[in-house]
Amino acid sequence: MLLTLALLLAGGASAAAQRPTISRAVPRVLARDSLAPLWLFAGAGVSLDAVSQWVADHGGAVRRRSRWLHAVSAVLPPAAVTAVAQLSLLTRVQPVAQFRRAEPDTVVPASPEAAALPFGTTAGLDTLYGNSAMPLRVLRLFPLVSAGLTGLGVRIAILDTGFETELSPFAGTTIAGQYDFVFNDSIVRNEAVDVAGASSHGTSVWSLLGARVPNTLIGIAPAAEYLLAKTEDIRSETQLEEDNYVAALEWADSLGAQVVSSSIGYLTFDDGSGYPPSDLNGDIPVTTQAADAAVARGMVLLTAMGNEGPGTSTLITPADGDSVLGIGAEDSTGTIAGFSSRGPTADGRIKPDLVGPGVSIWLALPTVSGGVTYGRGSGTSFSTPILAGAAALFLQAHPGYDPIALQEAFKAAADQSAAPENARGWGRPDVLVATSFPRGLAVLEPGDSLQAINPRFVWTVPDAPTLALPFTYRLRVTRTGGTVVLLDTLVTDTSAILPAILHGGVQIQWTLTATSADSAAVTARASGPLTIPDWVRLTTLDDPAGTTIRELRPAFRWTSPKVWGTPGPFVYDLAIERADNGQVDLDVKALPGTTYTPTVDLERNTPYRWMVTAHLGTAAETARSSGTFVIVDNSAPSVTSLFQNFPNPFPRPAAGQMTTCLWFDLAVGGFIELAILDLRGYRVRRLLPSPDLSGYLGPGRYGRALTGGAGCDPDYAWDGTTDRGETVTPGVYLARLRTPDGTYYKRIVYLGPNP
Repeated sequence: MLLTLALLLAGGASAAAQRPTISRAVPRVLARDSLAPLWLFAGAGVSLDAVSQWVADHGGAVRRRSRWLHAVSAVLPPAAVTAVAQLSLLTRVQPVAQFRRAEPDTVVPASPEAAALPFGTTAGLDTLYGNSAMPLRVLRLFPLVSAGLTGLGVRIAILDTGFETELSPFAGTTIAGQYDFVFNDSIVRNEAVDVAGASSHGTSVWSLLGARVPNTLIGIAPAAEYLLAKTEDIRSETQLEEDNYVAALEWADSLGAQVVSSSIGYLTFDDGSGYPPSDLNGDIPVTTQAADAAVARGMVLLTAMGNEGPGTSTLITPADGDSVLGIGAEDSTGTIAGFSSRGPTADGRIKPDLVGPGVSIWLALPTVSGGVTYGRGSGTSFSTPILAGAAALFLQAHPGYDPIALQEAFKAAADQSAAPENARGWGRPDVLVATSFPRGLAVLEPGDSLQAINPRFVWTVPDAPTLALPFTYRLRVTRTGGTVVLLDTLVTDTSAILPAILHGGVQIQWTLTATSADSAAVTARASGPLTIPDWVRLTTLDDPAGTTIRELRPAFRWTSPKVWGTPGPFVYDLAIERADNGQVDLDVKALPGTTYTPTVDLERNTPYRWMVTAHLGTAAETARSSGTFVIVDNSAPSVTSLFQNFPNPFPRPAAGQMTTCLWFDLAVGGFIELAILDLRGYRVRRLLPSPDLSGYLGPGRYGRALTGGAGCDPDYAWDGTTDRGETVTPGVYLARLRTPDGTYYKRIVYLGPNP
């Protein structure tokens, strides 16, 4: 029969298209047991009734039916296993994984004298909680307890080995439901058929959540409602516990569980059956699939990472799930426990997600005689319910939060949130911060760029609970580098305006710290330096290459950033000057708006520049046009002229202007020469005539951009080179235009190839 399965596993593509995928662990299961416990995953549209009937018809027995997984857990005889490999009703067949208690939690009973000694300080809540105070202190839960958070209204499911429900620490604890998935009854206490002490582990786990023994042990969520699921049969390492786990999750969901605490896990036997570490990728283990499904249905699921550390990838399923919170263990100082299992998962994700106190934890221990004592325990089994209790307090304060939102809040408030890794994950959460600032501190203004010269800061604390109110805020603004403080203020409002008036180009940084009434604090800061915008930005006639227009009275427009409060608003001065000699043709003062149209005509064929000066109180800032503009027409020039070259000096690499433009007008046509001379009168470069241009030109306007737009005709532009292509030395040169009307000169300043 093993040969038959081996052949089926190696079958061709056409056969595989009609048969289920068979896990390679199935032959190992058959080699070990005469009856094979298998998961049978039904195909789409195939009912679980049909699969169950097939199992019965082939001599098998159905253990569990999972509507979440659309699968049946069944025990099949060898002949049925051979047949199931060809069953078209199924998509996949894999063994039911086996529970391994490889590295158990450590529990040490204490003497009566030790039980009476409080852990840490003896004041206030520390005295009331006795030795159980440490986890509440390091997770900062006491302020939440003082505010009245006890888990009231939150339903917590615990999956474990059993629970002694009649012990005195649970006398006031609400049990909303209980079920034994091992013997299929409603008794989760130890029964005659159980191993003595079977329920000890689950009872100790539950005590960290629901116990009520003043001055000795008080659970983190004593007022929560509990669903107790006995899923583990510790009489043997049975193969049939994984399906108990799945069934328990579906049961808990049907009863409205909001939080699930799972201090059990599944791995492999030494013979390799079950889930090897390479399978722990969040998709293969059935327990992981079910755990992720539980989260998708709204349950926060926390599960122990395992006590297999300190090696890498030592986690157990279902901690590999991408939606579950895998919990590691640390001591009271924040040092990771050596036994705590590490990540990563098989597909490379960081695990654990969080860590909590799991070393020398004070807990209840049921005795064989039916009583209770107290002692200390170490293991991820105990850090998990501690964080589950913290999740219950959070949900009492934020009842509408879904599991992912809770995870994000806890991770953001954890001490390694900026650099998670595979020993401590995101670290130990500050639950007070997570609860008081569940979505952090949201800064609405300013954004990534500033829109005002005295920025306004606006922020909010989304979903802030009543227990955190009121907030106080400290806003600190400095110039980049932090040496010049521009603002450092405490406010209770959620907005502030920087009082300093800063010039364009100044860079600032800021931090904002919010502190709640319960002393939780978070800080937000600028992701990088922010630059104050220029006071004026020209929006017309500002092309670096120059602009040609036809309007004698063009509209000049500009924009300015916002100014909050006084001494705003801006007032403006506008000046228009000739680019060739700097003569100001128009100077207008105290304009209130950001547009101006001249009341007189400007001259045609004259290169102009313009500028705007913005005034704010006694301060001012000026913006100059980066290029020239010229008013042109199509008529023949009345006089012959050589205009001042532009830009001058040149080149201007920052503006992309590596050549200088030479414009000229001819009133009379004829032979024309345009050349560049040095100051001794020697010709450096002749632009006209050239190999490509005749020296004979008719009347007209020359040198303008051929497209009629900005810039100049490249045939009449000089790049600072000689006729032989050599670069001239920096200095003053002359442009000479020879025409039938006469000879004209203009001075050119050349700055060199790398000014």
